[in-house]
This record gives sequence, structure tokens and C-alpha cells, in this order.
Amino acid sequence: MPLTLRLPDHAYAARNYLGIEIGAHFDIMIATDMLGQGAYEDAAGWFELAARPLQPVLAPIDGARHAFAGQVRRRFVWEGEDLTVAYLLLDTPAPITLLASTFEELPPDVEEGDWVYGIANLSLVWEDTMDLPLGQPIQVIVEDIQRLFLHPGPGFGIRQSVSSLPPESFGQDEILLVLRSRR
Repeated sequence: MPLTLRLPDHAYAARNYLGIEIGAHFDIMIATDMLGQGAYEDAAGWFELAARPLQPVLAPIDGARHAFAGQVRRRFVWEGEDLTVAYLLLDTPAPITLLASTFEELPPDVEEGDWVYGIANLSLVWEDTMDLPLGQPIQVIVEDIQRLFLHPGPGFGIRQSVSSLPPESFGQDEILLVLRSRR
């Protein structure tokens, strides 16, 4: 089953803007945006603790937005001055790292072995960068590259499939990569 992930410009920059083309093979990790527990109205998504074990799920909704359910395999907490983030590695059909916060000084009350579910936009993180302190690499093949042109001028607001990304910043354009896991 193909997996659609967002490629943020900062993630592309972490690879020194090496070009990407259909058919390329990569080792990646998958991460959510920062999510709050029970923040159901948040455009970034939300997560919730499950009262009992669930079937692991990673189901596409639209673009890079997915419904997920999985068990927390590992947990890492980063504490900043006014923000604490819990990185939760979830066992879903493709392992994802859930970035969770209470947006306060305390991490979310989620432990290893807990089951969580929710909705999130998923992004690609390169396996060989230090952008994610906790994750599980998977091998993927690029099947499609979709570029939403968001710079002023002709083509504004149009999403197109392209065969490759040039080795330069794509700025405010949104890039979705359709990937297939290599087994």
C-alpha cells in the first residue's frame, strides 16, 4: 500500500537539497506534527489514549493526513524552558514517531506499552539526519511526487505530479511524496 508523506522544505535542506526523482530509494522515518492530547479541533491533528489494545492502523485520509492507532514501543522526553515534548515511537503498519506535548512544562502522561490513536499529518524525516531523536527507519521507493504551487504567478494553487524535484528550496510550495515500502 502506498504511503503519502509531506516533505517539508527544512527536511529537504537537511539533505543539502539533493534532487529527488521517481524511482529513487531512501531510508526514512515518519513523524507527525506536534499534537496535543484530545485537541480534536486542531488542524495539525490530535491523539488520545485508548482504554484497551487496538488493531494497529495507519489509514490515509487525504494527502499526508492519516488516521493512526498503535502501541507505544519507545518514549523519549525533551524538556525545554517552557515546552516539553514527548517523542513516542508507535507500532503501526509503518512505524511512526508521534510528537506530543501538553504545551506546558509537563510531558503527556503516556508510557511505553500504552495504546494511542488519532489523526495527524505525516512528514518524512531522513534517517541519516539528527532531526528526530527517536524513530525507526524504513526503506522506501518514490512512486510519485506531487507539487502544490503556492508562489505567485501562473499555476498558483495547482497540484501537479512531477518526475523530479530540482536541487533547490521549493519555498512555500507543498510537496507530497507517494512512497512504497521496500521489504
